[in-house]
Amino acid sequence: MKEKVLELYNSDFEGTLFPMETCRVIIENAYDELVEYIKKIANPDDKAYCFLPQQVVYASKSKQHLRRTKKLDPVAEFYIYEMAYEHRNIFNRPQQSNRESLGYRFKEGKAIPINESFIEFNKRISDIKDKYQYFIQFDISSYFNSIYHHDLVNWFASCGVSTGEVELFGQFMREINAGFSIDFMPHGIYPSKMLGSHFLSYIDYSMLIKSEQMVRFMDDFIIASDSKEAVTKDFLTIQKLLGQKSLNINSHKTQLYADNTKTIDNEVDAVINDILGTITVFHGSDVGYEEFDDVMRELNPDEVAHLIGLLDKINISDREASLVLETIRNFTNELHSYLPNFFHQHPNLIKKVYAYCGFCSNKEDLAKGFFDLLSSDKYLNEYQLFWLGKIVETHLLRTSSAGNLLSSLYGHKDATVISKAKILEIPEHRFGLPELRETHLKNGSSGWLAWSSAVGMRNDTKQAKNYLMDYFSKVSPINKLIGDCIKKM
Repeated sequence: MKEKVLELYNSDFEGTLFPMETCRVIIENAYDELVEYIKKIANPDDKAYCFLPQQVVYASKSKQHLRRTKKLDPVAEFYIYEMAYEHRNIFNRPQQSNRESLGYRFKEGKAIPINESFIEFNKRISDIKDKYQYFIQFDISSYFNSIYHHDLVNWFASCGVSTGEVELFGQFMREINAGFSIDFMPHGIYPSKMLGSHFLSYIDYSMLIKSEQMVRFMDDFIIASDSKEAVTKDFLTIQKLLGQKSLNINSHKTQLYADNTKTIDNEVDAVINDILGTITVFHGSDVGYEEFDDVMRELNPDEVAHLIGLLDKINISDREASLVLETIRNFTNELHSYLPNFFHQHPNLIKKVYAYCGFCSNKEDLAKGFFDLLSSDKYLNEYQLFWLGKIVETHLLRTSSAGNLLSSLYGHKDATVISKAKILEIPEHRFGLPELRETHLKNGSSGWLAWSSAVGMRNDTKQAKNYLMDYFSKVSPINKLIGDCIKKM
């Protein structure tokens, strides 16, 4: 089971919102110790062990919206992945052919990739719209932030899970949010998405829904029928069923009876219409951005210049911007000139920027561009600062600007606990990072800055590690778990 849990965790890691090496290093190197730690949490007589309240973080969404969620510490993150794999059978319940819920399940012991399921969902939507005269497409407003703790625990219990496992699950959900009963579900990780998806299965099984077809991907629904009356009544019924769990429909995204979507945003002009074919969209916890696969024909210089000029538009959409970046990558050698500004203007497409930094041949000028961005008075949110730390760690540590970048990120006026922890966990011995880590390891704290400082020492000499880990480990049980793990590496 250990190998399968680690396989699930590592397959999901890079696609999560805040992939912290601190968690991965501890989960990979202290698996057995984490199992014992969870057993102590489950033991009511062991008062020193519990799940800790988790750090609130904010990830970027489209149109400058933010996604509020929790960044799980190594113990909590391990628990939810291990729990999901151990109880994988409850996520593979049989379905009716006309009541489908796609994605977020296991196949042959492996989690089905989200992008595969999302492509299948889009295909099913297209088929349904062609087949039936009427449809309603909708989703739930702020779904993960609206789930009620006790409703999720009761659902888990209804799946036939043992009483002890249900109690531990309830303890996890309660303690990671300091007892607050909503807004506790971590976003962007596969196990949470599995829980969120299958929690809604009571809608799939309801005999009150009469439409010929209903397909769901997490909280995105489409119901269809040749009877307008049937889909209307079902839509109202589903709203009432959701209301029993204090969930509401997102009225701004509802498509009623007719398809009002467009292949391309309204702002896209004739040049893009001519260039762009069918878009394959990969998103969710696997990629997090749009990719344009084999849909762009060869462009002449005027067309390339025209597309790049779209970046100057105030109201350029994310899809347009993503296509322009694709154009810059494929038809110019100027990625280093555009990526920093793109990074600032389109924070929800940061994972695409992160990936494209690998294609950029001029790393020195790219690093200088990011340093200029950090030195400006432009606001950068937590998600941007975190992912810029990832970019530096992965792509820019060998550039002459590396030290300036790390210093600017750590001391940035908008820096947060998590964005600073990202810098501290980088196993780098230059730029004063060892001294900075030592400060956090010896100040008697137990939190992300101390944990990431410990993990940042993983490549240090045994003598250096043992000296500082002894101080660090005395503070709390989780510090001792992490300290012991780093000492033996």
